Amino acid sequence: MKKTLIALTLIAVLTACKPAAPTFRLPEIETAQMMDERNFIGKTTLLNFWYPSCPGCVKEMPMLIDLHNKYANNANFQTIAISLNLNSEAEVKAYIQQYKLPFAVAYDKDKKAQTAYNVTLAPMTFVIDKQGKIVKQYLGEPDWAELQGVLDKALK
Repeated sequence: MKKTLIALTLIAVLTACKPAAPTFRLPEIETAQMMDERNFIGKTTLLNFWYPSCPGCVKEMPMLIDLHNKYANNANFQTIAISLNLNSEAEVKAYIQQYKLPFAVAYDKDKKAQTAYNVTLAPMTFVIDKQGKIVKQYLGEPDWAELQGVLDKALK
């Protein structure tokens, strides 16, 4: 009984410890405004790693846009997409324009953000809370209902 209580306490403590979002510094592709982890403070952030020739990324993009639009009027929310360098910057810009992506997009030319977040496959999505801590991460297309619930909770 005592070992079970200790184990449950340890699990609760480890679950409560949210890692800080790793540091990175990238220019937003259309405005060249620099983005880094300081952009996360005070906002719940949906951070998505993707690239235009990734079938899973392309499949989930309409849902990501819809989710962004659902929360777009909330000043405490933002979506940031970081394109891996598996397509050229010109291809990423063309995709942004063609699909009218309504959120900030950076191009990770030197794999700095990809390395910092240990992204080996895409799409990969992170929910980051107002304190700059990673609340949840998804590899592949997320369960959209669950993701919305995570965002709702983080926005409170």
